[in-house]
Amino acid sequence: MNNSRRDFLKAGAVASAALAGSGTLSGAVAKEFASRTKKIPSASHFGAFYAHVRDNKIVDITSQLDSDANPTVMVKALADRNSSDSRVKYPVVRKSYLEGKGRGDLRGKEEFVRVSWDTAIDLVAKAIKKAQEKGGNEALYNASYGGWAHPGAFKPNALAGRFFNQIGGAVRTSGEYSNGAAGQVNPSIVGDMEVYSIQTAHEQIIENTEVMVLWGADLYKTNRAGYSVHNHRCFDAYEEYKKAGIKVISIDPIYTMSAQEFKAEWIKIRPGSDVALMLGMMNYLYKSGKYDKKFIETYTYGFDKFLPYLLGKEDGIEKTPEWAENLTEIPAETIKQLADIMVSKRTFIAGNWAMQRAHHGEQVDWSIITLASMLGQIGLPGGGFGFSMHYEGGGDANSGKNTVGGMSQGGGDKVKIAIPASRMSDLINKPGETVTYKGKVIKYPKVEFMLSAGGSPIGHQPDVNELIEAMRKLDTVVVVEPWWTPTAKMADIVLPATTTMERDDIAGAMSYSADRIYAMKKIVEPRYESKDDYEIFTLLADKFGKGRRFSRGRTVKEWLERLYKRSSANREMGITFDKFWEMGVIKYDIPDSARKFVRHEAFRKDPVNNALKTETGKIQIFSDKFASYGYDDFKGHVMWFEPAEWLGNKELVKKYPLHLVSPHPTYRIHSQLDNTWVQNVHKVQGREPIRISPNDAKKFGVRDGEIVEVYNDRGSLLAGVVVTNTIRDGVVAIEEGAWYSPEDANAGDSFFGGNDQRKVRCNSGQVNVLTSSRPTSQMAQATTANTVLVSIRKAGTVTPNVAYNPPKIIGA
Repeated sequence: MNNSRRDFLKAGAVASAALAGSGTLSGAVAKEFASRTKKIPSASHFGAFYAHVRDNKIVDITSQLDSDANPTVMVKALADRNSSDSRVKYPVVRKSYLEGKGRGDLRGKEEFVRVSWDTAIDLVAKAIKKAQEKGGNEALYNASYGGWAHPGAFKPNALAGRFFNQIGGAVRTSGEYSNGAAGQVNPSIVGDMEVYSIQTAHEQIIENTEVMVLWGADLYKTNRAGYSVHNHRCFDAYEEYKKAGIKVISIDPIYTMSAQEFKAEWIKIRPGSDVALMLGMMNYLYKSGKYDKKFIETYTYGFDKFLPYLLGKEDGIEKTPEWAENLTEIPAETIKQLADIMVSKRTFIAGNWAMQRAHHGEQVDWSIITLASMLGQIGLPGGGFGFSMHYEGGGDANSGKNTVGGMSQGGGDKVKIAIPASRMSDLINKPGETVTYKGKVIKYPKVEFMLSAGGSPIGHQPDVNELIEAMRKLDTVVVVEPWWTPTAKMADIVLPATTTMERDDIAGAMSYSADRIYAMKKIVEPRYESKDDYEIFTLLADKFGKGRRFSRGRTVKEWLERLYKRSSANREMGITFDKFWEMGVIKYDIPDSARKFVRHEAFRKDPVNNALKTETGKIQIFSDKFASYGYDDFKGHVMWFEPAEWLGNKELVKKYPLHLVSPHPTYRIHSQLDNTWVQNVHKVQGREPIRISPNDAKKFGVRDGEIVEVYNDRGSLLAGVVVTNTIRDGVVAIEEGAWYSPEDANAGDSFFGGNDQRKVRCNSGQVNVLTSSRPTSQMAQATTANTVLVSIRKAGTVTPNVAYNPPKIIGA
């Protein structure tokens, strides 16, 4: 989009209103001017908003202030994204594929050809049937994963799953990326995943908490967006935290946005050593007799089986604070002081999700739960732990009412293979091989066909270069997308989908408060030849004689009304769908009782009648089930395992002396909005920033604002240097989600590089070029994206970053 158009969007309705009221227009003209502008309600991951539309063009976006207490700048970028030059305009097919030559090795290296919708749908159906003939439905891979495309009911991943289930199913994803390790362990330890559970209410923390430990959690930053429609009311609660005088301790290699806001004490931990720190604290609490023995005896199981390891009787290494100091680089005295303050004050440990995205990540939440058990404050107002305070307004009181659900994937899936979320490359590369997962064994089938809708695996999957090489081995890759994402550029067939602004939908708000239902009304007509995902998958289902079964003969509006009828707004408040649609939003009241909620309080008060859903009904400090798996990298109790890549690996550090972490973005959700003007707020020369300490910048001879190459054995990327005191020495940070774009001066029109993928630098700073596909352990097989060592050097001559440019299309 050109700058004049961007400037017009940003000025938008505000400027229009000023003009109308300036006296330069007559009253009649001003009224006519205003009457041509419609105000249409909708909602997004970034908050609820109104789109101001004139002549089928979005001229401004303003937040629904009654629903969004503290709007972010990101909502302003939605109009820009809708009309971006990176939109997929027509159905297209890769040239060699259309000619019947296949040539998967040319994926991402050659132009596309514009085709009709009929031709494109026919080709997709033909490719599916071809794969089925080769290997049955196990030859189909539904890579549509996560549901983060938008907060509405018609999520592309659900529609893709619904389609595949109509034709017998496909290989799909088990677990997830967000909590791939913790999600497989926590339910057996404490009876619940915890990472998505309703948290202790803010009011209880404000009233009772004396110490809050942000163990890697960045409440302010990651609560800027959410899986549903964020209301941002948590920021008001955080202001009350400050007024309450809660002491905040941040254990993190980065002095985060939240640490700065709360003026937190900063414990500059060495990345990957958090479990060692917790073990050192636990050892001190036990040896000093300061731990809560009664809580351990009453509410937990297996402490006696864990003690031999903690005291070194099992492996000859006692996990003392001095032992932990050597691994964490935190002084032993500080470790003891941390334990002392946490056991003597009402302490709430706010865990995060990033630490479990690391080698042996299964140990992290388990360690926090074990430490919190020794502190003895689980179930007390303002005490214990929570793993979701940083997500979707964790701590918001819950309405207790039903909002709206989404489209069901339905039945009919006969494929029983579901791979762990981070095993995509292995699935393609290792047909016939097996992988362990949660005590079971999965055998990879031979996959021929892959479909991705509403997401970009070349972005969230680890080791991008490995994945690109793997995708080139497939027979067919289909992508359903509104934009030319990196994954779309790697496809054989690309089907242009509408954006949420070009269709009707409905959304419930806030995973925790559940206090609103939003109409996501069509704002503008679909651009170019795009169709909504529901229509696309109905057309595909028709090719298999399943169109009626897929759609049940219902229109989008009829589905929305059906979903709405299950809500409390309809069943309890008597508000009809038509009335809701006219209103645009429905608000539920929050009962006072919800503000008194304390997580695990019921279990603490009566551990017999409110037993946990675990092996023993108690917190499992030791799990006989886990021990029975016999894994060498995951045992029956918490353990310290040395990561494969970390600053404690003296030999590897000689080659790659910096530990790279990849936090969530400040101005995106994953890769969403990377193709909008809002990224200019933080990009450096059009590339993702790399944060580095002043000492390390001096050591490597790099300066603030310049472009550097960041590299390891898996690949390299270009990033813009930001020198800051908010990151510890030896650590650098690149936020995840930048759109992958190769830099290869010799590749001509090729947009995915030459023959050796790992030698092609990513020109925009996609951090997963550097991350490893190494799994957490044999248990969860989850991502280890934060277990990465790198080095940096001067970038030399660089070419322009063209990450957001569409590929060459014949006939466009």
